[in-house]
Amino acid sequence: MPSSSSSQASAQQRIAAAAQEASPSLARVGHWMAAHPIQTLSCSADEIASLTGTSVAAINRFSVAAGFEGFAHLKSLLGRELESVVDPVRKLDGARSGATGRAPKAGKAGKTKNGDAPIDGDALTQAGSVPQIQRAAGRLLKARNVWLLGLGTSSFVAGYGAHVLMPYLPQVWAIAGSGGTEVAARRLARCSDSDLLIAISLPRYSIATVRLAEFARKRGAHVIAITDSPTAPLATMADTLLLAPAQHAVLPSSALGALAVMEALVAAVMRLNPDGLRIARELSESVLSHLTTDAQFPGLRNKDEI
Repeated sequence: MPSSSSSQASAQQRIAAAAQEASPSLARVGHWMAAHPIQTLSCSADEIASLTGTSVAAINRFSVAAGFEGFAHLKSLLGRELESVVDPVRKLDGARSGATGRAPKAGKAGKTKNGDAPIDGDALTQAGSVPQIQRAAGRLLKARNVWLLGLGTSSFVAGYGAHVLMPYLPQVWAIAGSGGTEVAARRLARCSDSDLLIAISLPRYSIATVRLAEFARKRGAHVIAITDSPTAPLATMADTLLLAPAQHAVLPSSALGALAVMEALVAAVMRLNPDGLRIARELSESVLSHLTTDAQFPGLRNKDEI
């Protein structure tokens, strides 16, 4: 039976502590589970036994030694503890299995105090679900280098795109940043016909973005443009055009549509990448120690119920 002190520890703490005290065969199980908590949730006892060179009986014996009723109980408590961390992996797994993972269709955006709709919710939803996105994602997976370019407000969308694409593609570069257009041009000078440029341009359009995209295309790179209109300056030189609504009642343009397109593009890359699920799992495990979990802050889940 588990001791009262072990029952008060988190599931991860119980596993790590038991691994230090277990016999060599059970320690192999414990050290593997401690190193791969998310994979533990997705594996059966048979699979873990195969991965650790032990047996199903050893998996269950270790689970009891760690203070659980058995392996099923270990997975249940560990799953509750890591629910927020595991959720992105589960969503990707569901999307790859055939579920769309798409949010319910949005209606018109809410009115502002002045009665103006900042952006059309239906248009925003459509921006993230056009067929071209699947084809564009396929090209991203084949590119040697993927470059992302945005200046002004668009630079933040480009930076976000580089951040979320980086784990799933061989080489991803956000080329705008400190140093401005000159440094962006220096970085883009390395592009070739095996590369791809994602260029983002929203009103008020930057002429530098257009010129840099034209330069990349002359060097043979495939140019994907994310902009708000087929008549926008960047659209005229794009090999692939992804349109994003950008009207706004106050700001010169809204970045919500471009962000919706970027997230849809990333999601398509994650689904199409044959190693996407493994990468998502390993990424979650690598950052786990830096994230909050229910075990650390057990009161957060029911905060709104107080």
